[in-house]
Amino acid sequence: MIRSALAVTKVTPIASRGMVVAAHPLGAEVGAAILKRGGNAVDAAVATAFAMTVVEPFMSTIAGGGTMLVHLAKRGETIALDFNVQAPAACHESVYPLEDGLGVGLFTWRKVTGDANLYGHRSVAVPGSVAGLALALERYGTMDWADVLAPAVALARRGMEPDWYVALTMAVHAPEIAAFPETARTYLRHGHYIHRPPTLEPGDRMTYPALAGTLELLATEGPRAFYRGAIADAIEAEMRAGGGFLTKADLAAYTVKTHAPLMGRYRNLELAFSPWATGGITALETLNILAAFPSDQVGCDSAYGLHLRAEAVRYAFQDRLAYLGDPERVGAPWGALASTAYGEAVAGCLRRRGPRSTKPGPDPWRFETKARRAVDPGTAAGPGGDCTTHIGAVDRQRNLVSLTHTAVSLFGSRVVVPATGILLSNGMIWFDPEPGKPNSIAPGKRALVNMVPVLAFRRGEPYLTLGAPGGRKIVSAIPQVLSNMADMRLGPQPAVEAPRLHTEGGDLWVDDRVGAKTLAALARMGHPVVARNENLSTLFFARPVAIRVTREGLEAGVDHLRASAAAGF
Repeated sequence: MIRSALAVTKVTPIASRGMVVAAHPLGAEVGAAILKRGGNAVDAAVATAFAMTVVEPFMSTIAGGGTMLVHLAKRGETIALDFNVQAPAACHESVYPLEDGLGVGLFTWRKVTGDANLYGHRSVAVPGSVAGLALALERYGTMDWADVLAPAVALARRGMEPDWYVALTMAVHAPEIAAFPETARTYLRHGHYIHRPPTLEPGDRMTYPALAGTLELLATEGPRAFYRGAIADAIEAEMRAGGGFLTKADLAAYTVKTHAPLMGRYRNLELAFSPWATGGITALETLNILAAFPSDQVGCDSAYGLHLRAEAVRYAFQDRLAYLGDPERVGAPWGALASTAYGEAVAGCLRRRGPRSTKPGPDPWRFETKARRAVDPGTAAGPGGDCTTHIGAVDRQRNLVSLTHTAVSLFGSRVVVPATGILLSNGMIWFDPEPGKPNSIAPGKRALVNMVPVLAFRRGEPYLTLGAPGGRKIVSAIPQVLSNMADMRLGPQPAVEAPRLHTEGGDLWVDDRVGAKTLAALARMGHPVVARNENLSTLFFARPVAIRVTREGLEAGVDHLRASAAAGF
């Protein structure tokens, strides 16, 4: 039997001077316009991040969190900014009552009574977005704060017609939105219906006047308005009304953390990952395992290559879930997990042609002292969701930015603060609600997050900015895209479009475009294969976006099925 199959791609012309990639074309165009006005990559990324909270409001919010890598070409310096959410002071490891069984959502934690850690006021953590974006602009940007915020203000004020991507996402989540009256008033037409995209008739116009007013206040008064001023007052009042943990004192105490990036290497690429409790260390461990095999054995174009990718991802995730948490609170073998020696030891457990290994991984603590000697502590991973968006930017000077920004789950906590238009994220979902775990809750603690912004260099020169939205699938997607480029010599667009897989130790999800024979071969090797059909409405394997720097100019790679886009000049 034969049947039709959808084949989709995207084509982006080369840009000679500057380029921005984002999960929505309106966001990318905002960033490109900033570059054309003379702004640098940081100016463009910050402007795009604020714009994306308007045009893709279910994925990111000014009350969310993020991780950002900045490379300053003239200085030859790369910096990582951690402005992820953290637990309010009133939270502790037993703050949520537990029930038998597993909860729903992004993680398979124990079920919390009433799903209070998933949505609603008690799921809200301390947001870092405004502080982090402001600090990035202040230290590494060139434009005024108000000028960078202006495009987001204009978008929120004049509004936009939804495309099918936005309309479909709104429609799927309309019942959840409708359960929160202020959220329904903000995002649904007349508080009940989705805004219709254009068909034969013009589409409905989505406007966010309250959010526009909040952004204007931020533009005038700066981040202080959010953390100590009128916006903080409004957030605290809503938290009190709904029984949330977050207070104005939590907001005032929030600080952005800056670190050296986690440095690694894969084939001919020098890599800078987000360090510490992000997905960077797990992505690097995956690559270190794959690096023990020849390039022609780890591609996505054969069953054996997919087998090795699946094994590398599986073993790296087992270490991630067993050891990692906030490095200021959790002792973990950070240096070992980032080291090539440990990656080679894990690779020794694998069989190149199958079957799926039953060997336990090596003890990373045995590699820790050696790794500490071999890896510069300033560049090692050590102390120093589904609903996410990613932005990449490259400017004329070849400064690079890779920025992942999130509301955590789709529509975050589902709570909108009245009169502000601010959607609060549900950052408490990132913590394990059971006591005594590496990722358990503690006052002021930051959770293990899935973000994997990465920058790549060749012979020390800027080469690539890459990242993705997609929850925990980000962690497996980024090393696969890098392998596609380094091992299979693919350009950024085909590298992003190529079929991927994901596993965390259980089922192995595989893009069904690999074909029935390959799926059957993986199953014969002992993998618990689940074929997944990625289409316009699914998100099984994350949505990477990339910019590659070449002698001819800047090349884009963007998710081919949904609204992701590049813009430049």
